[in-house]
Amino acid sequence: MKKIRIRLENEQGNVALFVLGLISIMILLFLLILNLAGALIVKEQAVSTSQQAALAATATLYEELPGFILSYEKDLKKFIEEEEAAKEKEEAAKEEESPEEPAEPEVPEAPVEEKKEKSIDELIDEEAEKLSGEMADYTLNEIRNEAIDRILAKELDKGLGNGMLKEKMSLELEFDWIKSMKESARNAILANGGELDGAVMTVFEDGQIVVESSREVGAIGYNGFFAGIKESLFKSSKGPEVKFVQKLPGWEGRTYSLE
Repeated sequence: MKKIRIRLENEQGNVALFVLGLISIMILLFLLILNLAGALIVKEQAVSTSQQAALAATATLYEELPGFILSYEKDLKKFIEEEEAAKEKEEAAKEEESPEEPAEPEVPEAPVEEKKEKSIDELIDEEAEKLSGEMADYTLNEIRNEAIDRILAKELDKGLGNGMLKEKMSLELEFDWIKSMKESARNAILANGGELDGAVMTVFEDGQIVVESSREVGAIGYNGFFAGIKESLFKSSKGPEVKFVQKLPGWEGRTYSLE
């Protein structure tokens, strides 16, 4: 009887150890599944954070354009007036140098109605009205941004004022707009729970602003397993395509730190 009791106690002890081991394995498996699920959630959050930052930077670029367009048109008008004045002065100088010829009787010419050039804002308004039909599912802001994009792309191709638009736009990007776009991207990352360490903004990749940022993922630990594990999960995302920036030389693929 004593031997049987000892044997039973040993078997009960083995069963208890087996059950404890099985429970530990199940807990570890459960924690592993939880950590994988958590990592997937953080991955989606990291993508969303980068996307919001890219959208914010793109929106800031469009917000800078109305004031810039007014300033550009004033400078272009002044440039054209100066060019015309210089041409008239040159022609007057030539007339003074040439010998006088008998004046011919002047024949009155029919009045010619001058065709007034439309401003960029007027062209944008017209384009937005045209787009409102084919972009019926888009917001008014998205429609106007598309109109701005198309009209500016055409104006850049014209090269008026010896390429004044390209020159002024590149200078604004270099010394003003990029700063504002970076600030908007940073604020969007922080507002969405992301981290600025290692975050970067690239302009312009195929005409798009690309932001790469991270979110911290921490493992759920048990009895020393997984405890204290933390990683920064980096993901990148692109904003909408901006066609007119593709007309600007030297701006493809520039990368800026957002730290």
